[in-house]
Amino acid sequence: MRNDSFLTQVRNRILARHWVSPDDREYNRSTPSTSFWGRWTQRILLVGNLLVGFLYLGSAYSPYISPTEHAVFSCLGLMFPLLLLLHSCFFVLWLLFRPRMLWLPALFLLLGWKTTTTCYSVGSQKEPEGKTLKLLTYNTHMRAFTGLDHPEKNEMLNYLKDSDADILCLQEFLPPTEKAARKVNRYLSNYPYHHHYRVANGNGLALYTRYPILSVEPVRYKTRFANGSVLYRLQVGSDTLVVVNNHLETNQLSSHDKELYKDLLKGRKENSRSGSKHLLKKLAQAAVVRGPQADSVAQAIRRSGQQYVVACGDFNDSPVSYAHRAIGEGLDDAFAEAGWGLGTTYNQSYMYFRIDHILVSPTLRVVQCEVDRSIRLSDHYPMWCILEKTNEDE
Repeated sequence: MRNDSFLTQVRNRILARHWVSPDDREYNRSTPSTSFWGRWTQRILLVGNLLVGFLYLGSAYSPYISPTEHAVFSCLGLMFPLLLLLHSCFFVLWLLFRPRMLWLPALFLLLGWKTTTTCYSVGSQKEPEGKTLKLLTYNTHMRAFTGLDHPEKNEMLNYLKDSDADILCLQEFLPPTEKAARKVNRYLSNYPYHHHYRVANGNGLALYTRYPILSVEPVRYKTRFANGSVLYRLQVGSDTLVVVNNHLETNQLSSHDKELYKDLLKGRKENSRSGSKHLLKKLAQAAVVRGPQADSVAQAIRRSGQQYVVACGDFNDSPVSYAHRAIGEGLDDAFAEAGWGLGTTYNQSYMYFRIDHILVSPTLRVVQCEVDRSIRLSDHYPMWCILEKTNEDE
């Protein structure tokens, strides 16, 4: 019996049928149609690989294009996971049909490698070497304020209280009344320092921390809806830690828009073209607003002049986006450093993207970072990370 692996057998059979050595003239004369189809198959694969490869690179480098200048092109980053999957398929196809062509998909992958590792993390958990702090970011979808007469029965508040985080950065979290705020603060008494920031329309952001809050600086920018960012300075030991809590411009997709998206995923052709244009237009409109917001946050971080920085929250955009790149300039993506996989944080309507992020300065070492899927009270999953100073001994 032959000891060839199954893959080797399949490859040999396909090569025998389609790929004929040009030196084997006798075989070519006896089976001219096979050689013809083999050449055309190679050409089709080549054209397909080039097309997908250039789209892959266009998506990988789309974060460097300002949405205010090219709004539609800036949305190409949302397709990056799909293009990465399609591009990876060419490794298998060339391996089966023409191994000598493996250099082509490998070249494209190399050119877009940095974006690939940001989108699909292959990081690893590390052993802490000194004092650590845990930070959690969570868009609560205003689900923390029901049954406040018995807060111990509120699952959201219990999750926050038991999270063991040193810093909670919360979006869509604003108690409706002063009385409700006092009840929430009392129940989260393990966080003696806290701040609520009202944006608009009854929405806002909040920070709960075990560290003293030295200053609060709202980041001013234009927004169509109830979005905002706040820069905090915290006293952590003898150091000052800057924490920027963000809730950037929402895409404002309606229930009808989400149904259109589901129909597109399921391949329903009714109004597919007009539906695609409609969704792309809404995404582009939000990106145009979100771009300058990200620039304002990045400028606020630079002006702070602090050594230790964390920028986190609901960016409403993927890791392959202008907003992520602009705010993350000079910072490290915590999930890319110590997470694994795509790390999707939005969990509704088949829109499985990582739109919540934690970005940290290189002076902070990411020990661990996870998306917590154990709780599903909001349309987002919480993300948390454990950090330590890189210069602990200094």
